[in-house]
Amino acid sequence: MAEISVGSAIGAGFELIGKRPLTVLTWGLVRVGLVAVILALYAPTLIGVFAEIAAKSQTGVKPSEADMQQMMSHFALMQGASALLNIVNLLVGSVIICAVARAIVHPERGAFASMRVGGPELYVVVLSFGAGIVFAFGIMICAIPFIIVGVILGTQHMWVALAVVIALAVLVLFLALIYIIARFAFVVPMMVDDGQFHLFDAWALTKGKVGSIVLIGFCLMLIGMALGTLVELVLIGVGVGGLAAAAGGVSNLQAFFTQTPPDQILTKLAPWIGFFVLLLIPVQGAATAIFIAPWAKAYRDVVPAPPPVQPTVSAPPAQLFGAAP
Repeated sequence: MAEISVGSAIGAGFELIGKRPLTVLTWGLVRVGLVAVILALYAPTLIGVFAEIAAKSQTGVKPSEADMQQMMSHFALMQGASALLNIVNLLVGSVIICAVARAIVHPERGAFASMRVGGPELYVVVLSFGAGIVFAFGIMICAIPFIIVGVILGTQHMWVALAVVIALAVLVLFLALIYIIARFAFVVPMMVDDGQFHLFDAWALTKGKVGSIVLIGFCLMLIGMALGTLVELVLIGVGVGGLAAAAGGVSNLQAFFTQTPPDQILTKLAPWIGFFVLLLIPVQGAATAIFIAPWAKAYRDVVPAPPPVQPTVSAPPAQLFGAAP
């Protein structure tokens, strides 16, 4: 079985950005666009509720019980819609994740920015739900021995030993989590590769590859910290600049938010919000490619793509039956 090229895997996302920039922008547009739609749906209700609260607080009128019930009904409706939208967001996220893996594993399937809605995408949604439940129960079960030992040490007032046990428990759980994630690192690329559900066979495929996989993850963590800091500084600068421009200066920010009606605040901030959203599109697309593509590239190193099938060319009749005399 082939070895993983750590350097090639780490650079797979950057290479993808260089080769298919429009595809990467499409991924960012889909993710950011979904969030923008969600905010647009929530904004009228939120603005109406807060505008009503602000108006009554300025006049000194205490909200009646009917007003409070109306506000609670608005929040309950938003909560229900939020749960539904979270499911939609999970499905869209699985589509994008599988698209990034498909761009590496099957670059020939590049239509529609490699995005599909099929078996692999639905499998990722199911595994996401299942992983959350298994993770919660696994942490609970693994923590039971440490909790028992901690209670015993606590009753004996052995605080130093208790601190050591807590630190050891955190370390063991952290290392166990890293190991399990590394063993399942090829789940998504395997499912995208053949369209079938994979779980424990992905575990078998990563046997002997944990060191390389963990090294890839560690390098991506360092890259994420560096790029994240840079992006945060840019976004903070844009945000502060937009707020200052809308308020007429940094010194007017407090008065802007306390004395300006919510609908006018949104109107003044709308151009800057739009610019902020446009700025997030390439950031989101690039981040998705940088942190998802390496696992598909590592999988393709271990399981090379099959050679293309050569079309068979039928021989002329003269060659099949001999030349005519």
